[in-house]
Amino acid sequence: MAVESLVERIMSRQCGAQCRAGDYVVARVDRVYITDASAPSVLDRMEQLGGGRPAHPDRIALVMDHYVPAPSPGVAEVHRRMRDFSRRTGCHLSTEGGGICHQVLGEQGFIRPGELVVGADSHTVTYGAYGTLALGVGSTDAAVAAVTGRLWFRVPDSARLRLRDALQAGCSGRDVALKLNGSMGPSGADYLCVELWTGEADIEPDHLSAVANASAEWGAKAAVSVREEDAASFEGATYAAEWDVDLASVEPFIALPHSPHRTVPVREVRGRPVQLCFVGTCAGGTLGDLRGAANVLRDAKVAPDTRLLVAPASRGIYARALREGLIDVLHAAGAVILPAGCGPCCGTANGVPAAGETVISTACRNYRGRMGNAEAEIYLASAETVAAAAASGCIEDPREVWYG
Repeated sequence: MAVESLVERIMSRQCGAQCRAGDYVVARVDRVYITDASAPSVLDRMEQLGGGRPAHPDRIALVMDHYVPAPSPGVAEVHRRMRDFSRRTGCHLSTEGGGICHQVLGEQGFIRPGELVVGADSHTVTYGAYGTLALGVGSTDAAVAAVTGRLWFRVPDSARLRLRDALQAGCSGRDVALKLNGSMGPSGADYLCVELWTGEADIEPDHLSAVANASAEWGAKAAVSVREEDAASFEGATYAAEWDVDLASVEPFIALPHSPHRTVPVREVRGRPVQLCFVGTCAGGTLGDLRGAANVLRDAKVAPDTRLLVAPASRGIYARALREGLIDVLHAAGAVILPAGCGPCCGTANGVPAAGETVISTACRNYRGRMGNAEAEIYLASAETVAAAAASGCIEDPREVWYG
């Protein structure tokens, strides 16, 4: 019998029967989460399906992260509805300032390795860095999973991404992600479960999280890390594609406006003036990202006519950054510290750029209008590169600023 891939093994367990790539199955879902961006449509559909009562309230989480603090009366009503629903049903609730769903639910123990998780957000794949099969779905599918505890899937084919060696100083997992965005394009891993093999790499969880997060930009259905102790059991499995990344050869990368796939080494666009710099989001707001930004900005100041916004990905990260003195460093440099959450990423709360401004951000996407103004130009980079731009007033290689 052929060796199962990781996704086949998990799906077989959830279905109670042997599953293979390409099969259409109905599987038990371990966890469902809903954000304030998707809550109105998900909760409406839940009401239509079964009176709004979830099958397993302890397995459902609601997260306020995209619109915090509430920027309008309409959003405030959405948040009130989420609170009322949680109070009525007993579902888990993460309120304003708790953090981004992809970060805070793992910290709170709601998301666990080996589980099957669905969420009405395309970057659900981020949880894969911790060994969770996490799949982004639409609002109706999220509602069905919440009400019934089950959902249909087509079991994806698998691909293997081997990471080797270690990152050089001044580089991060976000640089790896941006480099892969360029080489993969929007469909390089279309509907694949990308297995992240790290047994030959020295990479921290925060950096691996950035790679898993980026898999959504390649069209992947999921990206799940394979633990070193489990790797041998998947040798011999069938893979639709295989890629290798030598981490030691990765240099700072940047995505040009207006696509996360138009990536080049930072050295090719050095000197471009920037007005707004942002460190945060599910792609760049981890503790490792804040450490990277603080390392670059220690004993430095944000350049004149440039501003820096920082939004930790969770309240827990905020607290740890305070204890480590990172917030002090960033504040002293001139950064504005925002509440834990998605922040300016999708232009729903604060930090909207002006028309004609150039932005450099750690966010996952930079499509025109992404941050709330279609007349702004948005570059994507690592926290280190964003911090270097904040200190220089222009796009700069962080290794030059940090060590230069």
